[in-house]
Amino acid sequence: MKYTPIVHWSLRILVATLFIFSAITKLFPIEAFEKQLVDLGFVNWCNAPILARSIISFELFLGLAFLQNHFFKKFIIPTTAGMLLVFIIHLSWQIAIAGNSGNCGCMGQMIPMTPLEAIIKNIITLILIVILYIKTPAKNDSKHRYPFIIMIVAAAPIFLSYPAHCCCDVNLLTPTAIQLEDEKPTDSTNKDVKEIKHDTLVKKFKEDTIIKHDEPKLKRVASDFSEFTMFSGKKVNINSGKKIVCVFNTSCDHCMGIAKKMTAIASKTNMPPIYILFWSELDAKGEDLNKEVAAFFKFSGSSHPYTMIGAAEFFPKLGKHSSPPRIAVLNEGNMMGDFGEENFSEAAFLKAVK
Repeated sequence: MKYTPIVHWSLRILVATLFIFSAITKLFPIEAFEKQLVDLGFVNWCNAPILARSIISFELFLGLAFLQNHFFKKFIIPTTAGMLLVFIIHLSWQIAIAGNSGNCGCMGQMIPMTPLEAIIKNIITLILIVILYIKTPAKNDSKHRYPFIIMIVAAAPIFLSYPAHCCCDVNLLTPTAIQLEDEKPTDSTNKDVKEIKHDTLVKKFKEDTIIKHDEPKLKRVASDFSEFTMFSGKKVNINSGKKIVCVFNTSCDHCMGIAKKMTAIASKTNMPPIYILFWSELDAKGEDLNKEVAAFFKFSGSSHPYTMIGAAEFFPKLGKHSSPPRIAVLNEGNMMGDFGEENFSEAAFLKAVK
C-alpha cells in the first residue's frame, strides 16, 4: 500500500485515539488504578493519588500531542515508544512472576485485559510508531509553547476534576486510641436492624450469636476497619469481640457468590456478627441504591448491618486483594483470617472463625 498523507494521518489518529482512550478509561474509577499502583509496590496509598493522576495526564498528553507537529519526531514519538517499551517489560515481568492472569489495568476497569493481551496491543502500537518515525520528516522550527499548552490542557482537567486525596492519616490508630464503649451481646443486639424480606430468602443469620471458646482473650488492637462505627443506624465497635467484616461491591457477581457461600456455611454452624462495607460501582443513590442492596441480599439469602462507602475508601479496604470481595475475620481487632475469592474455602474460613 502506498504511504500517502492520508495513511500517515490515519496512523497518527489511531495511536492518538488509543492513548486518549486508555487515559480516560483509567478514570472510572481512578481509585482502582491507584490500587494497582499500590499493589505493584510503586507507591503507598499516601502517594498513589498523585502518581495515578500524573500517569493519566501524561498518557493523555501523548495522545493529544500526536495530533500536532511540534517536537513530534524529536520528542513525542521517542517518548511514546519508550513508554510502551517500559510497559512491555513490566508486563513481561508480571507474567513471569504471577502468570498471565488478572486485569493489567491498561484500559482501566472498562475493558479488562490480561498482561499478554496488553503486550500484544503494545507491540502492535510500537510497530505503528516506528513506521511513523521513519516516515515523518524532521521539523526544524518547532515551538516549545505548543507541547507545553497541550500538557496543561491534559493535566488541568484531571487534577481539577479528580482532586488527589491523601490517605496518610488512615489506619494510624493505636490500641489505646480506641474509645468506643464495648458492645453487650444480648438477644436484642441487632433486632432493631431493618431486615429485607424476600420470598427467596433462605435464612437470616443470627447477628447476635457470639461464639464462645476457652482460648485466652486476645489483646485488643485497632483493625483496618476501626473508623467505621455505624452500621444500619446502630453504633458498633468493630474491635470488640469477634466480628466478620465484608468489603463488597453491590453489583459484584464474585461478592454475591461469596456471600451466598457464607449463608450456606452459617446454616451449619454459628457465626460471629457480620458487618458489610458496601460500595456502589454505579454510584447509585436513594431508591436505586436500596434496590441494589436488596438484590444483593436476595441473591445471598441473608441480610446484615451495612454502611455505604465511597470508592476512595473502598479500594484501600481491599487490602492485599486486587479486586473485591474481601472477608476479614476479626477477634478483638486482630486479623484471624483475610479472604478474597482466590483463597476463600469453607475449611479455611471456619478455621479462622473458630
